[in-house]
Amino acid sequence: MDYKRLSSQIQKEVESSFEENLGQKELSSSYKDTDSNNYQDFKKEQQEEFSLNTFYEKYCSFSEKIFGFISFGKDTEKKIQDEIQISGINVTPRGVISSLFLTQIISFIIAVPTLFLGELNLTFFVVCSGAFLGAVSYTYTGYSAEITKIKAEQESILAILYMTIYMRVNPILENAMYFASEHLTGPLGKDLKQCLWLVDNEKVGSLEEAVQFFIPFWIKRNKDFVKSILILHSALEQPDKENQARILDKSLDTILDDTYEKMKHYAHDLKMPVTILHTFGMMLPLIGLIAFPMLSVFMSSSIKMSHLFFGYIVAMPMLLFFFTRRIIAKRPGAFSYPDITNNPYVPPEGTYRIKIKGKSYLIPVLYVSVLVGFLLILPGVYHVVFNTAPAMIENRNKVLAGKNQLPRNLSKEYDFSSLLMTLTIPFGIGMAIGLFFYMKSIQKLKIRNEVVEIEEDLGDALFKFSNQFTERVPIEEAIQNFVNEYLLLNLEQRSIFQFFNSVMGRMTNEGVTFNQAIFQPRYGIIIRYPSVLLKEIVWIISEGAKKGSQILYNILQKISVYLDNTKKIKELIYDLLTETVTSVNTQAKILSPFIAAFVGSLTAVIIRALWIMSQKLEEIMKNLQMGMGGIEESTSFFSDFVDFTKIVPPTVFQVLVGIYMVETVILLSLLANGVENGFDKVSRDVTIARNMFVAITIYSIVTIIGSYALNTLIASGTAF
Repeated sequence: MDYKRLSSQIQKEVESSFEENLGQKELSSSYKDTDSNNYQDFKKEQQEEFSLNTFYEKYCSFSEKIFGFISFGKDTEKKIQDEIQISGINVTPRGVISSLFLTQIISFIIAVPTLFLGELNLTFFVVCSGAFLGAVSYTYTGYSAEITKIKAEQESILAILYMTIYMRVNPILENAMYFASEHLTGPLGKDLKQCLWLVDNEKVGSLEEAVQFFIPFWIKRNKDFVKSILILHSALEQPDKENQARILDKSLDTILDDTYEKMKHYAHDLKMPVTILHTFGMMLPLIGLIAFPMLSVFMSSSIKMSHLFFGYIVAMPMLLFFFTRRIIAKRPGAFSYPDITNNPYVPPEGTYRIKIKGKSYLIPVLYVSVLVGFLLILPGVYHVVFNTAPAMIENRNKVLAGKNQLPRNLSKEYDFSSLLMTLTIPFGIGMAIGLFFYMKSIQKLKIRNEVVEIEEDLGDALFKFSNQFTERVPIEEAIQNFVNEYLLLNLEQRSIFQFFNSVMGRMTNEGVTFNQAIFQPRYGIIIRYPSVLLKEIVWIISEGAKKGSQILYNILQKISVYLDNTKKIKELIYDLLTETVTSVNTQAKILSPFIAAFVGSLTAVIIRALWIMSQKLEEIMKNLQMGMGGIEESTSFFSDFVDFTKIVPPTVFQVLVGIYMVETVILLSLLANGVENGFDKVSRDVTIARNMFVAITIYSIVTIIGSYALNTLIASGTAF
């Protein structure tokens, strides 16, 4: 089949109809009279989809009412419209453009009072923030479209795999598409449901017509899926089973090969952005903090503490987060993890399940994390509230009174014990964040890993299982032989063995059939293993057994090849990304906290050394001026040159560096997980938690050792 010619022809025929209907509300409203029981849930999804659910959609709608007359030209609006159709956001191009202008005007309105008050720095910040948020609002549809493409591409492989496997048993495309749509929850699953909806409600003459209706949309989002679905459709036209099987193989191989090629290019292009992000976004800002004490000493009138905190706690992380998300958004969709939402053993969102004396209890993760974090930061907060803050207030009052002398209480902030007290603040924040993400997702990860392990073992297991049918044995005996083979190989710990062993036990002890043992609504074994792929495979085994041992053998042999090929491509893709992912995780867990701790310790010691030096020089000047009548003037000789009353205390600086380090670890963890797993939330949470635990521990140890060693060195030097 000439794919390019066919897709071009279809593009011309249905593009106008597609753009008129698919991206508009009328697509769902035209089916209000439909009462199909199979698609009631889908109709509800359509109503929710076309309502203004998000703040962005409401903001664009409101902006369009004010500035809807502004246009950037037809080409720009068409580009935005394509992004809107792909992302599924319920906005219009004029609304997106209007949001840019409204954001800018709001920022100017806020900036005017600050300008009249003489706060030029705040005015500049407000205007720049407005420009940044306006750019985010204007480009959000493109960013959302990229994310939707990734999710659709991830589903594409599963969709073709499900349909290919299904059609090995029952070569009916409509049934295969229905099965795939039932087990896909993302944008592609929604499209497949809509295809079937058009057929089910007789809005189109056939499934082929419905697919052709969607092809222009799929071409914009994922051409590889279009190629595979056209190849899959051509299998129905083959008169013999051999050619049909060959084309089914080609359909899956096409999307796997194309996915690998795209991921290979992405891995190659990824190195430069990651290097830039790490160097200019993470390392240089940390190293730049070393120079801040010197600048604040000699340029105290120009450098303020508020600049430092805003730049490192707010502005820098926002820019890094924006850049990080853009890197992840360029990732091609590859393989997605199985959905375990309906698993009865998964705790509800935001809870952690524990068992005490056989009873199960759900712990609210957020409350526990906040409590633990509060207890850990309590010493540091106490020190800041009752020591640092009063000392800084006293210092400010003295400065206003014209006394350029560091208060005694503020001088205590230079002690090693004070640094240890404030170290508990970043330590507590890091531990609370790590605990929150860990408890939130670790139990989900364990359950999902069991499903992943089963799916990875399915290819090899099916090959071994299929060999049992060469001797035309019944399915019960085949399962028993398979279980015995795994026992002989000491593989009883594998989840696939436990699954078939449980099936065998249920069939033997309760006298039920293979199908009943697995699919019984309340007690079926499949409930404990919520894998769509496993469910489909065992259904094929159940259906294939009715057609005879030889047919079942051929089907399982071919499916094992499909799964092995899929696993091979998956491993190759992860091999491509391993170097980058390992590098970013190492930066998050080790390099960033080590550099941050070293910078924090060194900076605190530099400030302390300057303070001690100033005290020594003042003593020397006092001794030289003694008896000459210039004592009062001499006391301010060095303090006039170096104003220590305006330097950020080391304890406050410690808090700043620690919080910035925590933010850096989160951003690097997001990048590492995004590159490896896309937008998977479970692996994201666990990656953040594990990296945070290691990073905050390294940071604390290096800070304590570094500060103590450097302070000891200074103390020994000043003793002479």
